[in-house]
Amino acid sequence: MDQQALQKLLIDMDNQLNKSRAELSMVNLQIDRVDTNLNLIKTTTKSLNKHCQPTETVWQGVGKAFVAEEAGEYLKKIGADEKSFLDSKKNLSIKKDYLETTLQKTLEGMQQIVGKKN
Repeated sequence: MDQQALQKLLIDMDNQLNKSRAELSMVNLQIDRVDTNLNLIKTTTKSLNKHCQPTETVWQGVGKAFVAEEAGEYLKKIGADEKSFLDSKKNLSIKKDYLETTLQKTLEGMQQIVGKKN
């Protein structure tokens, strides 16, 4: 392989490396946000179960307003939200593993090329 082709390959690999790092950073941020939402749901559920009967009225904040709802119905809604967040976290974890593997393989490939060059 000539020097120019080798240099182009390394530049392409470096671009892929930077792209994967940026995507991995974004996925980690998204996972942190999902974890924050899951913790909020867990805390809210625990508090409502401890302090309210399912038929009691609770006030849900919606933008700048509040809406009255039975505690049991609200718990069902946030239970569905929890399932959605757990699915998102699972998918993000799969993407994170893929990106980490891509990073590792790209780095190994670059090291092999540079090692052969010397």
